[in-house]
Amino acid sequence: MKHLIPEEYRKVSRAAMAVIAFAALLAAVLIYLDRITAFLSSLMSTLTPFFFGGALAFIQMPIDRRLSSLLRKTLFRKKPNSKGVRIISTVASLLLIIAFLVLFCYILLPQVADSGATLVNQVTRFVDENDDAINQYLKRLGLVSEDVDPLNSTWQNLLSYATNYASLLPTVLRTSYNMVYTAIFTLFIGLIVSFYLLWDRERLARQGKKLCYALMKKDTCELFIYWVRRASRTFAGFTTGKIIDSLIVGVLCYVFMLIAGLEYSALISVIIGVTNILPFFGPFIGAVPSILILLIVNPSSALKFAIFILILQQVDGNIIGPKILGDYTGISSLLTMVAIIVGSALFGFVGMLLSVPVCAVLYAMFKTMMNRRLVEKGLPESSDAYGEDPPVPMPLQAAADEKQAQTASRSRRTRS
Repeated sequence: MKHLIPEEYRKVSRAAMAVIAFAALLAAVLIYLDRITAFLSSLMSTLTPFFFGGALAFIQMPIDRRLSSLLRKTLFRKKPNSKGVRIISTVASLLLIIAFLVLFCYILLPQVADSGATLVNQVTRFVDENDDAINQYLKRLGLVSEDVDPLNSTWQNLLSYATNYASLLPTVLRTSYNMVYTAIFTLFIGLIVSFYLLWDRERLARQGKKLCYALMKKDTCELFIYWVRRASRTFAGFTTGKIIDSLIVGVLCYVFMLIAGLEYSALISVIIGVTNILPFFGPFIGAVPSILILLIVNPSSALKFAIFILILQQVDGNIIGPKILGDYTGISSLLTMVAIIVGSALFGFVGMLLSVPVCAVLYAMFKTMMNRRLVEKGLPESSDAYGEDPPVPMPLQAAADEKQAQTASRSRRTRS
């Protein structure tokens, strides 16, 4: 059969058809952008329980592996590949996570709620006692007029707004009920998904490799599997290590505040522990509101806490954190800060959490590619070998020698 397009024009025609198809697809996306956005939003809300289950299984995986190893060495020494190992380790790891969450809610949440209620009463009392002083200060700054009491005026406005929006109470309650129902449904489905992911993780991994070898070349597939494993180790090590590190920091903060007799020990320790999960900026995000809370109650307590938190963060950054996290990131502080800023700007809170391990994997890929190129050129891989200035390039050195020779020749002619 004779082809309609000559051989010399086939590549050009394929490129033109690809450009036209891409332009048509882009135009369709722009025309139906609202529908596509709504569909993606609905799809994401539907898949949220599965994402939550995957994240929970990812966190449980190190616990499950350690339990499996322990069971094979003790109870199932004669049959290390028995299904009982998988059943017991999966169920036990899931129960450990649930027990930790229940224990946290049972012990700390009542104390945190009591501390929050006491703090609200303390702030209200502080405002009442310093009403005149705050008003005079605002008037001296020119922020309010002399004949207006700003605090009383603000309070009256709040009461007016509360009265106006009282009719919206049924809608608010219905929305709250929907949020609670969605949260419980997401948690329930997520637990089931995490259980099945842990239960079938080996079979799913084999099927994923099979699909990879079917769709890619062998070398490309092996390289892809290597980087997937490395990314998994980096994410698992960083996430688990950061949770353990934050838990230790929160416990140390709670113990110190109890010993020192500082106010709101449970509330502030939870704030410090939770915000410490965020890399780099987490300690500052947790320390600032905690100091402000203590400053309202007792300035001396705020000073003691500020000194303690400064010491604690130094100990955590130089001793506790490196011991637990190890070298799962391998990136500098500057690159960590840039990754967090970019991740939070693009993807919000989730981007701030995941930016560091993502940046670590990308940096490892770039470093591997760079070292391979250096080896191909016969150059050393270590950065210490590039500390000295390189020699003068040959063309520039030849020009400098020629210029020096001409200068010497002129000098000889001048002397003669």
